[in-house]
Amino acid sequence: MTNEQADQTIPTPQMLWSLADQSYPFGSPWNVQQFQQDLQNSNSRYLFRYGKTNQELIGFLCFQQVLDEAELFNVAVLPAYQGRGLAKELLKQMESLVEQTDGRRIYLEVRVSNLQAQALYLRMGYTVIGRRKKYYSHPEEDALIMEKKVGGQKSNE
Repeated sequence: MTNEQADQTIPTPQMLWSLADQSYPFGSPWNVQQFQQDLQNSNSRYLFRYGKTNQELIGFLCFQQVLDEAELFNVAVLPAYQGRGLAKELLKQMESLVEQTDGRRIYLEVRVSNLQAQALYLRMGYTVIGRRKKYYSHPEEDALIMEKKVGGQKSNE
């Protein structure tokens, strides 16, 4: 696990779960144990955002990169801070890190009902490349698979 904001305290799995649970319309897609396992995974990378006055964790992004492909697993911003460009900032930082390590593609899944996230991803150059039937539970829902080419593969944006 790499913390890209090393001057701040690394959040606990409970903190990450709580933030994600508040951020997603249907609650966190991961439980506390999944965050714990992911934090211990040497391939996982986390980017954190904190409030300016009280050092409260207000957002995070986690992804993994293997060779030239990366997969975004979670990007979450507390509702009070949504719409301020924090998710876009986190995504840009992730894309930069992937490019710096010779990454060529970033993949993600998003609920078909999460139009706000889809709009952000589309604005940032991600394209829909597939669909996973009944990928999500609580409620059961399909996922769109999205991809962005970065580095030498980058398309005109």
